[in-house]
Amino acid sequence: MNSKLIDNIKSLPFVKTVKTVSDEFDAEVYLVGGIVRDMIIKRTESFESKVKGLDLDFAIDGDALQFGKRVGDAVKGSYFPLDEERSVSRVVVKKPEARSQKPEVYEEIILDFSKIRGNSIEDDLRLRDFTINSIAVNLDDLFKDAALHYIDPTGGISDINNRIIKVYDKGVIDDDPLRMLRAIRFESQLDFLIDDKLETLIKENGHKIKKSSTERIRDELFNILSGNKSHIYIQRLKDLSLLKEIIPEIESMENMEQGRHHKYFLWEHSINTLKTLEVLIENLQRKFSDRYIQLYEMLSNVLEQGISAKEVLKLASLIHDIGKPLTKELDKNGNVHFINHEKISADIAEKLCRRLRLGNNICKTVTAMVRNHMRPILLSNEKKVTNRAIFRFFRDTKEDGVLICLLSIADINATRGSGIFDDTAEDIEGLVKRMIDYYFKDFIRQINSPLISGDEIMERLNLKSGPGIGELLKGIEEMRAEGIISDKEDALKFLESDKFFDV
Repeated sequence: MNSKLIDNIKSLPFVKTVKTVSDEFDAEVYLVGGIVRDMIIKRTESFESKVKGLDLDFAIDGDALQFGKRVGDAVKGSYFPLDEERSVSRVVVKKPEARSQKPEVYEEIILDFSKIRGNSIEDDLRLRDFTINSIAVNLDDLFKDAALHYIDPTGGISDINNRIIKVYDKGVIDDDPLRMLRAIRFESQLDFLIDDKLETLIKENGHKIKKSSTERIRDELFNILSGNKSHIYIQRLKDLSLLKEIIPEIESMENMEQGRHHKYFLWEHSINTLKTLEVLIENLQRKFSDRYIQLYEMLSNVLEQGISAKEVLKLASLIHDIGKPLTKELDKNGNVHFINHEKISADIAEKLCRRLRLGNNICKTVTAMVRNHMRPILLSNEKKVTNRAIFRFFRDTKEDGVLICLLSIADINATRGSGIFDDTAEDIEGLVKRMIDYYFKDFIRQINSPLISGDEIMERLNLKSGPGIGELLKGIEEMRAEGIISDKEDALKFLESDKFFDV
């Protein structure tokens, strides 16, 4: 290993602190796992992690609970005993002020400490998840001038060079079934491939994923969705019989015809909607030259649990038609219809979100997107779409409406089998551009600065408080959207006129 790489590892936050504590405890300490893998990859192809935090794993020849407690005190971090029986602990250091774009600055640093299993570090490494993560470096070696020695009993370095993900011992799946999901996540993040033996192992043991906690499954699923080409790896989850264990409703979507307007069966349409959405997101600047910065900011917004609006939108795109199998009907001519499928799909989506232990904010957002995903498409079929109709759409959907607009473009193109720059999608895309522009230019201003208040209406018209006042306020804002009124006095005069009651 070259001196620059050694310096990079030594400069990682708190590595020197861990070394100091190891001297105090007179313990052998090894840097292990993903950080060693990533450093090797970075040496060969300038790999840079895309995660917001830094996670360092250490194997300790001794009591990892006391060791972790001492490190936590030294770095002023939060200490957690993760597994007292196995002697596993964690220290978390949050740095909310670290907003720099520099790759060496991290918002959160996680230090994990585990007691060496077996009689040696080699025994411990053979029990880890994948060979590419089963490489260790003695911490003492980092601070010596001698050449650094990799401890690699499972051939992990060779597998990194060959871009292969495999296990040394198939028992690691039984030890932690979540590793099956992690394998797909590593495929997506590292652009590696699972080997044939591991593929077979996953297919045979997919049902065991249910033994893992829902929260861990959820986190791995959204880690996969965070990638730019997550449709490839969602399909991989399905092909390896893992996705049905997480979203069992998809089984009824397989090989289901959708009627004359659809080029693809239902599952193909759903995965193509996700694919088309990802292409659209990559081309926002080209597609929405005036609004792409605002769209990027909206998609990057973290809703809760570290999950961004973009990842939530991707989930919604995958399941937007999940209720179709329950609503399929044939008319007298043999044509397929899915009456109210968006409402049934929204009900299923909400249950899925609750099942995945997603927060209320995300549950509401996913449900709103699925329930309303047809509205822009139906609007595009109208001969004339008024600003009043667009205002009503955003009044009902708020910020989610912008994401729904993006979903509708992906949906219509996945329906027709066309690309996002094909002429076949011109109608819906033209309307969506207009709707998004209206949202940022007019709708936000209207919502934040209403022309008139309910109290003013009651005073001017001598009315009592009640739901009718809210309806009057809605009517005023709709007239404002249409350009019929523009200020408070116009609103009051319009309320007093016969024209208002004709609206």
